[in-house]
Order: sequence, then C-alpha cells, then structure tokens
Amino acid sequence: MSNLFDVKDRVVIVTGGSGFLGAQFRSSLEKAGAVAENFDIDTGVNTTDEKSVQAAVALVLKKHGRIDGLVTSAAANPKADEEGSKEQWMPYSDFPADIFRKEVDINLTGSFLAAKAVSKPMTEARRGSIIFISSDQGVIGPANFLYPEGKFKSIAYGASKAGIFGLMRFFAAYLGPFNVRANALVPGGMFRQHDPEFAAKNGKLNMLGRMSNPGEYDGAVQFLLSDASSYMTGSSLTVDAGRTAW
Repeated sequence: MSNLFDVKDRVVIVTGGSGFLGAQFRSSLEKAGAVAENFDIDTGVNTTDEKSVQAAVALVLKKHGRIDGLVTSAAANPKADEEGSKEQWMPYSDFPADIFRKEVDINLTGSFLAAKAVSKPMTEARRGSIIFISSDQGVIGPANFLYPEGKFKSIAYGASKAGIFGLMRFFAAYLGPFNVRANALVPGGMFRQHDPEFAAKNGKLNMLGRMSNPGEYDGAVQFLLSDASSYMTGSSLTVDAGRTAW
C-alpha cells in the first residue's frame, strides 16, 4: 500500500507555493520525496501572466525533463483583519469591479494558465495529475455573521472558487484520453491565528466542531498526485469536517 501513495522523485509545480496553503503543500511533498517547484511572485513567476507561466514551465522541463503534477493553490484570500484588504470585504452592492476582476484573475484565470501550460508536456508523456484547489466557499454561501459588522466574504472569491469546478471538469474531459487526470480539492477553513471567538463560531459550522489545522490537507494532496487515485478524474475531494454535508 505504501507504494500506491508514493510520490518520490515526482516533479510537481505548486502555484502560490509561498502562500499559507501552498507552502504547506510544497513542504509536505518535499518531505515525501517529491520535487516541488514553487510558482509565486517572490520566485519571479506571475501566475496571472501567460508568458511568465509558460517560461517558468519551460525552465522546469529543461531542469527535470518532465512534469508529473500541478497544484493550483495561488489565491487572493485575506483574513478580515489583514491590512490592505478593506475593499475585498465590502458589501456586494459596493464591491469594486476592478477588485472582482483581480481576484478572479488570480484564483481562476491563473489556474487555467497553469493547467494550460502543463497540459502539453503531460499529454505527450501520457501521464500526470492536476489538482485545482477550490474551497467550501465555492459550494456554499458565506457565513457573513462570522465577520465584523460591515464586512462580507469576498463575492469574487466565492465566484472564482465555484468556477474552479467547471475548469477542472473541462480539463478532465480533455486530458482523460491521454491518461492525464484533473481533480479538485475542496478544503474548509484553516486556523491561521484567528481570533478565538471567530474560530469557535466557525468550528460550530461543521461536524467536528473546529477549524482545520495546518497540514490536515497534505494527505489529500499526496493522494490525488499519487497512483492511489489513478482511477479518479473529474471529481472533487471535499475535506471540510462535514460542513457542506449539513
């Protein structure tokens, strides 16, 4: 069974690999023996710019000769109390169109560009696994009562994460004949030093009564990249403590 979940020496691109979730995925994959390449703004890759993504993919191919996996975790998803995020928490009737476009560009268009760039080498190799990171917020409406008065979970975030499912299914249908798989991971909220009251209220929305802890999605990512999920494509793996089951 251990061989089924083995990702040793597999070359995996992680977009947003410097971010909160992306860094966890990258670290866990490296500990499992995979080669994790970080596509993030601090590594010189603009995931919303096609030329930048294509050039970065070309460098990975030159360095390793192949690409075995892709995890699209780049996203705009600030906490309500983070500085500079005021416009992303505005009422929907006042939500700025330019912020909407920017978030969709990062969360959805960026995922498309990354998948597009790796699809050719993967189809040529007739192997590969793409994981599109969605969110429980792409499946259900936001619990805006969790946030300070006057703040609302970004409508652009929810719309873009819902769009991930369509993107995933279309790539799964396109890549399936080439033995390349595409699935979506649907995580719930993860604790990031949130206010204790917020964390407690959030936890009551799911069946385990708590937010997830760092590292609790790493196993799901390894599963979807490994041969353990070799007959799984066009599907969504939900890891949210049962929140969307209620």
